[in-house]
Amino acid sequence: MTARVSPVDRIRAEIDGLFADPDLDLAEAMEHVARLGARLILQTALEAEVTEFLGRDRYDRGDRARAGSRNGHRQVISLAGRS
Repeated sequence: MTARVSPVDRIRAEIDGLFADPDLDLAEAMEHVARLGARLILQTALEAEVTEFLGRDRYDRGDRARAGSRNGHRQVISLAGRS
């Protein structure tokens, strides 16, 4: 079974990987970091909103009185393209 990694941690790892790549052009790296930074902000806000709505943290079953789950995903499309 693979380890569960939150989307926020996955995006942070991508950002760290960009800075660790010595062959990546600085301008290209900054463009990638800007896109990933925007995704990180949106993902953090969405996770906080879902946590508040469901009344429980990730992987916490909590009280089953309130229905809902964190299953699924959506893509956000902006003027800068898909993220």
